[in-house]
This record gives sequence, structure tokens and C-alpha cells, in this order.
Amino acid sequence: MLERRDLVGLRAVLAALSRAEEWSTADQLYGEVFGYQSWMIADDRTDEFVDQLVRLAADQDKGVRDEALRLSRAQKR
Repeated sequence: MLERRDLVGLRAVLAALSRAEEWSTADQLYGEVFGYQSWMIADDRTDEFVDQLVRLAADQDKGVRDEALRLSRAQKR
């Protein structure tokens, strides 16, 4: 989904991450998001990634919102 490189793909992965019951699944999904983030930063598209997180922080799905907010806080460090 992240290969789409758009809001829809990131939203789908954050939704899955928020519902992951197994630690290994959550770890794998977080690794995918980190790889996506790394791609965005490497291509000098950090603002686009941050914009996607801001938009998803207002999503109707609480799990998506929570994951987007968590990742947004990590960006500020």
C-alpha cells in the first residue's frame, strides 16, 4: 500500500498498525512506515509526509488518528 506513495496507502497501513494484535505484525508494519518515511525524506519530500500525517491526525478512525499523532510527535524530535 505504501508504494502508492499517497494518503490512501498511508492511511490503510496506519489502520492496520492500529489494529495489529501480534507484536511481530506491529513491528513489521512500523518498519514499513519507517521505510516510507525514509523514502519521503530521501527524496526531499519531508513536508509531504508531515502533511499526510497532519491530515490523518484528523481522520474519522481513532486508530488512524492515534498512529498519525504518534508518528507526528516522532517527527518533531
